[in-house]
Order: sequence, then C-alpha cells, then structure tokens
Amino acid sequence: MSGQAKGDKAGSKQRLNMMSGTWPTVLLNLGVVVSIACIGNAIAQTQATNVMSWAAFVAVTTFLILVVVAVPLRVLLVTQRRASFRITEELRQQNERQAFDARLGRALDMADSETMALGVAAKALSMAGTDLSASILLADNSDAHLQTVVSTSNCTGASVCEVATPRGCPAVRNGQTLQFASSDQLDCCPHLAERGIANLAALCVPVSVVGRATGVVHVVREGVPLDATERNRVESVAHQAGQYVGMLRATAQTQLQASTDPLTGLNNRRSMENSVRILMRDDVPFAVGICDLDHFKRLNDTYGHDTGDRALRLFARTLRNTVRAADLVSRHGGEEFVVVMPYTDSVGATEILERVRLELIAAVSDGRTPGFTVSAGVADTTESGDYQVLLQLADERLMRAKRTGRNRIVNRVAFANSEALDVNEVHEELEALDTELDSSLV
Repeated sequence: MSGQAKGDKAGSKQRLNMMSGTWPTVLLNLGVVVSIACIGNAIAQTQATNVMSWAAFVAVTTFLILVVVAVPLRVLLVTQRRASFRITEELRQQNERQAFDARLGRALDMADSETMALGVAAKALSMAGTDLSASILLADNSDAHLQTVVSTSNCTGASVCEVATPRGCPAVRNGQTLQFASSDQLDCCPHLAERGIANLAALCVPVSVVGRATGVVHVVREGVPLDATERNRVESVAHQAGQYVGMLRATAQTQLQASTDPLTGLNNRRSMENSVRILMRDDVPFAVGICDLDHFKRLNDTYGHDTGDRALRLFARTLRNTVRAADLVSRHGGEEFVVVMPYTDSVGATEILERVRLELIAAVSDGRTPGFTVSAGVADTTESGDYQVLLQLADERLMRAKRTGRNRIVNRVAFANSEALDVNEVHEELEALDTELDSSLV
C-alpha cells in the first residue's frame, strides 16, 4: 500500500471515529438548527410578527451560525490539515529513509572486502547531510586500541576523534547513540570539549561487529546540530556497515580455518595445491622442496607428543621466517613440509632451504626444545610441468638425503652425483669380491 493510500485510510478512520472532533461538531450543528427552528416557530406563533422581530431573528441566527458553526469548523479544518501534513511529511521521510537504506545495502553487497565495504560506508556518510565531517573508528585485533579506518574527504584536524581505546569512548562503552548539540554544553563528551572549538555539534553511533560494540561512527559539524533525518542515516550506516564487516570477517575466518593447518598455522595440502594451480595457469616457473624432520618418531617416543608438537611449530616458524615473502609454505602431513618457490630453479631453492637448515640449528641451540635437524629434496619446473611429478622427484631426493646421512639438501645435481657414487661403490665392491675369489682359488 502506498504512503498516500495509507494517509487517506487513516483520515477516513479519523472522520468515522466517534471520539474525534468531527462528531461533536455535527451534533452541535444539529442542535443549532433545532434551536433556530424552535425560535422561528415561537416567533411565528406570536402576534408580534413585525419587521423588528424578524430582524432580531435573522441577527440571532447569523450570530449563532457564525459562533457555533463557522469558527469551530474552521478550527477543525486547520487541525485536520496540519495532521494530514504531518502524516504526509512522516511518510515522505520514511520513504526517503527506506530508499537510502536500500541503496546502502545494495552498495555493501557489491563490496567483496572489508576495505571496499568501509569505503562504501564513508561515501554514504558524506551523503548523510550537509557539511558533515565523519569518520569510522574500529578496534584492532587486540581490542585494546581504536583506530580510524576510514573518513570523509573533509574530515581533517579537529574533526577527527582521537579517543584511544574502546572503553574510552562513551558511545562504545554504553552501547548507545550519543548526540551533542554543542561542545559547550555541560554534559558534552570530554573528547569533544577538549578540542577547543566552540559550538561544535556531534553524533557518535556505536558500531557492532558480530554482536559486540567494537567501534564508533563519529560525525561533527560546526554550529548546526544534526536533524532527525541526518541522525537516521548515520545510524543506518553504522548498523549496516557493522553487520557487513562482521559477515566478511566471519567468512574470512571460516576460509582461513578450512585452508590452514591448525597445529602450525601454515597452509594445508589442499590450499597449497590451489595456489600451485594458479602458478601453473599463469606459466610461472617454480621450484618445489619437500622438508622432513630427521628422526621425528624417535623424538616423539623419547620426549612425548607435546614435545613433538612443539618441534613442529618451531620448524614451521623457522621455515616461514626464513623463506622469501612470495614463497608458499604448507604442512604436507606428519613431519613433512612443502615449500613452493616461484621464479626459482633447483639451485636457488637449495640455497633458500640451506638457510632454513642453518636457522633451525640456531633455533634449537637454546635448549628449550630437544635438538633435531631437517632433510630436504628439491625439484623444479624445468624437469616437469606436472606438480605431482615434481613432488615425486623431490620426495626421491629427500629419501636420498636421508640415506646419505640426513641434515642436508639434495637437488638434481646432488642426486646425480650420489647415484654415480653409488655405482662406483658397487664396482669397487665387485672388484674386491673378485680379488678375494682369485686369492682363495690360488
């Protein structure tokens, strides 16, 4: 039903309501008519039906109609007109508010990140009223500090709220909107009064993210307080932006949990495969390294699984802090870790993992964790364009590193050299057997 139809229906109900001002007026009019009829009948029945009597009758009748009918009817019409105008204005404001809320909701739905959503909120705040300076402050990850995350273009200097903590903001602390007509009033927010600007009006609306007030929308203007329409728009921005940011954060947290190993915080195998698929789609060359902790089962059996978990977290932290920022690191399973190094060949990857091996030796030297080492095998995309084949090659070289003494990195060159050494060792053993056989025959 449209706003006009609602107004007409409301007016019809008002006219038919027995308790409204219309029915007493009708009854009064009927009383006046009956009274006039009675007076006229009395005059007609008397013998003094002269001109003066009729003149008096007309004067009295006119006066009664004017006083009893016309004046109340005029007052009633004015009152109804004012009520109709008020209802029409309320409906217009309601329609404008609903249209603003709908546009804001559509704009937020098109934002695919928290940064974009906050940008939409800032744009909406700039449209909320004339000469408004607005900013949004949100708590950081520790919930101990408030930071200005976005502001309108004209929000500079004294327009910015410098409250440092969520508990320091009265709006956040109380969880309700606070409006101040002037910075000079007695019960003004102290953070507004201390700016030293006379007659500075402000509106502070708490922002709830995931059901908890963790920020505030701060709006100020010099001289003129915010009206009801402006307040409604600012409150709508705070409410919708808080809801959408909360949804984005919850979605990001869910995705992070689905793609992350819970013990080490590194990517899991599925996440690594998705990242490698993107590299291969873009024809990016890369090297693959498989790292395995040496004698990890012995460490678990000797010191317990808690110590083993601590060793895994220590190596994950060492690995993440040592490789390059663009390198991809994941826990492949158990004590195995995979490192994908874009734009790197086997030689460069060996150098990176060699730094990891040395950093691990330094990390366990403090004695807080039993000493352990790591072995690794390396392959790169010059050997194959298939990620699974590269993993298999790197795993074969990891096994060679284990068999040749552990605590080392084996790449294609080292693997080939170790194979040649193995062949020479076999020939030497065969020659030694032949020599022993000849000597026994003699």
